[in-house]
Amino acid sequence: MHKTNGCQVVLTADRTLTADYPLLFDGMVACSQTTTVPTWLAGRMLMPGPRSSSAGARVAPMGLRRIEAALVADGFATEDIVITDYENLPKAIGPATRIVGVSSGEPLGLGMNSSTMTAVAGGRIYPATMFEKLMKRVRRLIERRAPSAKVVLGGPGAWQLASGEPRRKAGIDHIITGYAEGNAAEVFHRLVRGEPSPRLIKGRGLPAAEIPPIRGAAAMGVVEVSRGCGLGCSFCTIGRVPMTHLPEKTIVADTETNVAAGVTSISALSEDFFRYGGSGGEVCPTALISLLSRLREVAGLRLIQIDHANIVSVSRFRDEELKAVHELLLNENRGGYPWVNVGVETAAGRLLQRNGGGAKMGDCPPEEWSGLCARQLRRLCRVGFFPMASLMIGLPGETEDDVRATIEWTRALRGERVAVFPMLYAPINGARAPDARDLGPHHWQLIRTCYEFNFKWVPRMYRDNQAAAGVRLSRRCLTRILGHGQILLWRALLAWRSLNAKAGAQNAPGKTLTSATE
Repeated sequence: MHKTNGCQVVLTADRTLTADYPLLFDGMVACSQTTTVPTWLAGRMLMPGPRSSSAGARVAPMGLRRIEAALVADGFATEDIVITDYENLPKAIGPATRIVGVSSGEPLGLGMNSSTMTAVAGGRIYPATMFEKLMKRVRRLIERRAPSAKVVLGGPGAWQLASGEPRRKAGIDHIITGYAEGNAAEVFHRLVRGEPSPRLIKGRGLPAAEIPPIRGAAAMGVVEVSRGCGLGCSFCTIGRVPMTHLPEKTIVADTETNVAAGVTSISALSEDFFRYGGSGGEVCPTALISLLSRLREVAGLRLIQIDHANIVSVSRFRDEELKAVHELLLNENRGGYPWVNVGVETAAGRLLQRNGGGAKMGDCPPEEWSGLCARQLRRLCRVGFFPMASLMIGLPGETEDDVRATIEWTRALRGERVAVFPMLYAPINGARAPDARDLGPHHWQLIRTCYEFNFKWVPRMYRDNQAAAGVRLSRRCLTRILGHGQILLWRALLAWRSLNAKAGAQNAPGKTLTSATE
């Protein structure tokens, strides 16, 4: 694929997105690190580098794989397209290069997870620093070898660079937002011909049945199960994008491509895994079980990992249906329990409803939301899942009573095999996001309460998943040692942050996070 004078279209992403992670959770851990962790440790241990010395990357973000497939389907020659990583970028860019397409996850570190990690640990989030490093290399290579090439940015983090100054500073010519298989080739053809194009381009997705299967392995073995969400939450970038489900044949084809490339543990991703096959906000357990049964026919497939689920969707599955899903995810890996990220957001149903979460709550009255969430988490535990509940700190309108209610809700889960991850609310409308300076003693009490669950259960889940995915023993042991070290560090950090917040509250009574975000 590589040519000495460079490829016409070069697709790339920063190290956090192209690393050869054995598991989905490995990618989550790596992308949660800040620059307080030494670069040599984060880069070498947490973000495994490419296994190939050729220009083409072994694994790449799913978004780039879809764009690659769309370009080939629309007339671009395969030899004129290369997906590469930071290390091998110089082998791909040359005089023939007309477009460098960049996928971004957290280019400015404005997401909820990033702002939370920096609030606790300090420093800058690694996805942002790695993106900055990548763009510096892209600009240098274009200036020296391909001065007529255009830089096109896309990916889930594109919204962070949509305004003029951040875009110009990064050296980006055009930004495509949203899914873009439907018009990426059209845009790229125009740019190759040198025709003028808007700086900001709205991507156009394809109907689910027309989404092209990927042509190479996706990072973390990602396989799209569905797209969008459509529940309308104001704090989510795809809250108003209707959910569509990919056909079984496309999902199976993408799984086979991953496994054939040696990525034998896949990540079946959806904003609401348990809604697969349903229409609107409804579920269809038979469709999901059928899909998983078909995936289990793929020779060589080990672990099927999942990501997000909605509380209401879980509640609409019977226990025996949840058990069937659990069994299919693990298959012969009987020692394990798969994790699933469940969006609780807050124990205060009134607050969630106020922030556009009414559809997320289904027909559950706001005053019953906390009880419904606790019951469904316990159900997931009983059938063998490891639920990781996400909470948001600083939703507009939040009161201290809301935070205290969430603390009590969390404490009531003591004894259950759960994790609870609190995250700072991150506005998607450009407003200032809260940071560590805005957190009061009650916020830090909530964070500390949650992380005592996480310190106990997350390492066990991680070891279990590593064993099920076939991660070698030496890496598992080293990860365990590093994990214990990070737990000690975080306990000290959280205690220090909590003491500082108490001292600040005594010196500035009446300051609240809500006043900083509204």
